[in-house]
Amino acid sequence: MAIDKKRSGVDELLRQNILVSPDFLDVIEQASPLDIQGLVNSTAGSFLVVNKDVDLLLKRNEPDVNWLELERYRVLSEKQQKPEAYAAFLGTLFSQNKGGPRKAPRASAMDDSPVKVVFSYTASPSKREVGDFVGYYSARYKAIRGILSQRPELANLVQIGRLKNGGVAESIAIIGMVKDKQQTKQGHQIVVLEDPTGVITVIVNKTRREIFNLANDLVFDEVIAIAGNFRNGVLFASNIVLPDVPLREQKHSPNEGYAVFMSDLHFGSSQFLEEDFRKFLKWINGGLGNSVQKEIASKVKYVLIAGDVVDGVGVYQDQYDELAVKDVTEQYRMCADFLSEIPKHIKIIISPGNHDAVRAAEPQAAFYGDFAAPLLKLPNAVLVSNPAIVNIDASENFSGFDVLLYHGYSFDYYVANVDSIRRQGGYERADLIMQFLLQRRHLAPAHTSTLILPDRASDPLFIGIVPDIFATGHIHRTSVSDYRGITLINSSCWQGKTKFQERLGHNPQPSRLPVFNLKTRATKIINFGK
Repeated sequence: MAIDKKRSGVDELLRQNILVSPDFLDVIEQASPLDIQGLVNSTAGSFLVVNKDVDLLLKRNEPDVNWLELERYRVLSEKQQKPEAYAAFLGTLFSQNKGGPRKAPRASAMDDSPVKVVFSYTASPSKREVGDFVGYYSARYKAIRGILSQRPELANLVQIGRLKNGGVAESIAIIGMVKDKQQTKQGHQIVVLEDPTGVITVIVNKTRREIFNLANDLVFDEVIAIAGNFRNGVLFASNIVLPDVPLREQKHSPNEGYAVFMSDLHFGSSQFLEEDFRKFLKWINGGLGNSVQKEIASKVKYVLIAGDVVDGVGVYQDQYDELAVKDVTEQYRMCADFLSEIPKHIKIIISPGNHDAVRAAEPQAAFYGDFAAPLLKLPNAVLVSNPAIVNIDASENFSGFDVLLYHGYSFDYYVANVDSIRRQGGYERADLIMQFLLQRRHLAPAHTSTLILPDRASDPLFIGIVPDIFATGHIHRTSVSDYRGITLINSSCWQGKTKFQERLGHNPQPSRLPVFNLKTRATKIINFGK
């Protein structure tokens, strides 16, 4: 009977694509069929191997366990690469309750602030080869082609390789990736597009002002569609179509509450504005502001932080001389100490940025225990990658808001290389940069706009899910706007102007906090730097 029970339990887990380690067989023997199904439901197939450590976490009803991350550390431990990391990961989870297995937590204010991680990049580190870049760009092309091919204005859509250099003009449309761009002596634009079948030259006449301006703003590697007349091997453009986001009806939560957006805290910098940040903490705890501001503070449910929570070490030339805390581990401890003062019923969603102690290439993995262990111990923190998509405030009758978090390291490139953004204010127009990326359905369409970690199977920087809120940081200024029903929020910084920023001509707007009303979608900006 015992053998049959083990076999049926293992078979049930295998049907759910979950493998079982030998040390888990005793647990299966002791478990009822209902327990086995509960195990499957709890894990939802998120990890590959079930062992005794996992069993204990499930019995403790441990919340918000990142099963994929736990599995990754377990594998590294077995390979003797990072045994201490797996032990630290488990220690962090178990330290939250040293009294053994616990009952399901009682309903609390945190239960009214649900956070679902829709996307957070978790692929294990591996060696990258040329084939990974090929797969990465192929995946991007296919994803955006799927969007563009549905557009009604793109009649007679053909692959470039099927075109023949005849003398008779024909009306066609193509979808391709921008390979090159230059101007003729007469001022016309020449755009070279490629798809998996070939390369074509496109001429955009300067007299067609609308599409000429679009062509002028194109960047290398973005995927677009062009319609026009094809003759003698050249396409004369009559229309340029960007993948863009669809116009959408704005969601409104049925319940009143607030989400606040932050970025670029820069703990450890000598320019960190501690007094201003303490004002923020006093406000969110109900001890600062007028009656309206205190009422808002009492209804805050989420704090979303879009990267650069610490200043890091060695991020830019001569940074070391501008650090008040010169050890990155201590910077994260300082950060966690401050964030721990945020009321525990408020969920804190944190993604990294280019100053943080994770890999520089995007997508950046979520914080891990090597340096940022104090963040992992915050009971109300949800740590995600950069970029990431989280769903907040969902309820039985409301699907919640999908929030796209992206630190914004690619922004510098588009300020420098897109004429329309540079002419209209550059770094002072975060709204234009964010709109530009949404129109391209990509967070870094140009290869050189950020360091890329190529994924052979997909492009994690492709904007596949159209968000309700697009939240960024990086440029140390505050901006709130709307584009096609999407709320665009670029968060302020909590750092004064550094010598590095002075050399670059940046003018930060520190200590400003965008506060988003989940019911009305109105956004107020509270200035804690006054």
